[in-house]
Amino acid sequence: MKILHISKYYEPFKGGIEKVILELATGSVAKGHEVAVLSSNVTWNYQEEELDGVKVIRLPRMGVAFSQPLTFSFLWRASKWLEWADVVQVHTPNPLAELSFLLQDIRKPVIVTYHCDVVRQQQLHKIYGPVAQRLLKRADKITVSTPNHLEYSAPLKDYKEKCEVIPFGVRAKHATRTPLINEHLKKIKDDIGDYFLFVGRLVPYKGIDVLLKAMTKTDNNLVILGKGPRWEAWESLTKEYQLENRVRFVGAVEDDNEFAAYLHGCQSLVLPSVSEAEAFGIVLIEAMSCSKPVITTRLQSGVPWVNKEGVSGLHVDPKDPEGLAN
Repeated sequence: MKILHISKYYEPFKGGIEKVILELATGSVAKGHEVAVLSSNVTWNYQEEELDGVKVIRLPRMGVAFSQPLTFSFLWRASKWLEWADVVQVHTPNPLAELSFLLQDIRKPVIVTYHCDVVRQQQLHKIYGPVAQRLLKRADKITVSTPNHLEYSAPLKDYKEKCEVIPFGVRAKHATRTPLINEHLKKIKDDIGDYFLFVGRLVPYKGIDVLLKAMTKTDNNLVILGKGPRWEAWESLTKEYQLENRVRFVGAVEDDNEFAAYLHGCQSLVLPSVSEAEAFGIVLIEAMSCSKPVITTRLQSGVPWVNKEGVSGLHVDPKDPEGLAN
């Protein structure tokens, strides 16, 4: 079977959705299918390559608006790959790509993987809402990663009969502590000692400002893995709170063994997200695969379903630094 994924980005771009698509694409190749991913580049360049058996087509990006890549060439380049495919899997939200798809006369089975609602960009949603509804209506099947998506998502309420709950998964490649992981782990523990861990893009909805406020009320150490537009602001806040000796901004960790070492070394993973833009939290199950408890917020999203309170970790109200510190 020829499977086409339509997504915002693809590996090596780092993000939870990109990890999901990577697992789906490479897993399908391992099952003997032909797989292509049509996505945005992070530059103005058109690029085709093969990664682990997956055809990756990266279309030129003219810029970013409302967190969405401005990849206008979807409008004329999508038809070739839509014609190639036997089945199309569209990962939403991705407004320009969805509009481009809807403008094609494609008579192929369509699966929509509905990752999350558009929460922050309400002005965009006024324009995007009708596009999203047309795509959901066109879809043969809609997949969501938790039952909470069906409970809380307003755009899905008229399409529940064709929705399927298929939780995301990861191959537990970090679960076993290898000699290389242990080597990294020793260096980390010698340098930092005990620590709590955050992993993710440094964007507003992740709630790092709340986490830093909570750190002023504890004596713990914190390691922050990831990059993003809020790096400088949150690093400045760390200095304002006089937390430089206990909070470490590491940036993106590309080495798998080093990343696994940070997971194995932490006391707990903390995901203090403040809005429903955090719909699942792939890093939660990565931490769980290393037998680590997790601390998450009580959002009306899939996060409280992924982290079962009192079993895999603890819950705290969003934007509550006192509760998080406790």
